[in-house]
Amino acid sequence: MTGFGLGPMPGTSMSEAADIVMGETGALPHLPQLPDRGLGSDAIGRTAGLLETLTVDRGPRSWQMAARPQRETRRVWDRMERDLDAIVEVWGEHVPRVKIQAVGPWTLAAAVELSNGHRVITDRGAREDLHAALLEGIQAHSAEVARRFNAEVALQLDEPQLADALAGRIPGTTDFDPIRAVPEEVAIARLEELGADYLRAGNLWPLASAGTLLVDFAGLDTPANLDGLGEHLEASRRVGLALDPRTFTDARAAAIAVAQHVDRLGHSRELLVTHVDINPWPVRDAARDYRFAAEVAGMLERDAGDL
Repeated sequence: MTGFGLGPMPGTSMSEAADIVMGETGALPHLPQLPDRGLGSDAIGRTAGLLETLTVDRGPRSWQMAARPQRETRRVWDRMERDLDAIVEVWGEHVPRVKIQAVGPWTLAAAVELSNGHRVITDRGAREDLHAALLEGIQAHSAEVARRFNAEVALQLDEPQLADALAGRIPGTTDFDPIRAVPEEVAIARLEELGADYLRAGNLWPLASAGTLLVDFAGLDTPANLDGLGEHLEASRRVGLALDPRTFTDARAAAIAVAQHVDRLGHSRELLVTHVDINPWPVRDAARDYRFAAEVAGMLERDAGDL
């Protein structure tokens, strides 16, 4: 068990964010994401910046596929390079394991538009091109991070739109232009090609395309989620529980709530040590929230049977 961050953090200083990450989540530090810095620092913009064989730039309404790199694309590339330089200055060049984050192929295809205004997810050829570029971009980024830190690199994919893509709920350009649901087997096959260690896609329990499924602790007490989580753990799969620090009086109260939830599943609390991680979410005060997650994880690892 460990406590680690999911990526996005408040603030605009990469050096300060990197210092907090290493200080509070040294077992699995992650590359900070700072959306407060504006356009290009959002999840889609940062992931678009990983693409080398295909260009995604800012269009009139959203991110859009482009024929060649434009000003915003070059700005994102430059910022990502400078961010890595700043993190190396704080962390040094020898970090055993580092987590990187990127938007997954389905959320990216739903968020990026073609030049005609339709979403990439509606065009099979464009979707395949975007997926291939994402795969190559993540591999290149992973190799660069591994080189800079002499590290093993873990990949987290964020797929907030995956559930809507599977259910056919992503809106088209008009009400008369619906977007078809993506077959589950197709979605899983694409995700598996990327080889994520962590997948954040909501409570989609059948998905086994990552080593650890990251889910929100709030709402896990519904019958469907209790069944899904129980089956997930019975299959020896890992889960990362995102806890909102402000919904608990302290770290001990949060640890007790997590332990009691495992009790409701009828599983041994030993699973808390071997199959569960803790994440703070949402993050409002990075140092405090990351410290909270580390404290919860530490209590569960040491004292799960006594809580």
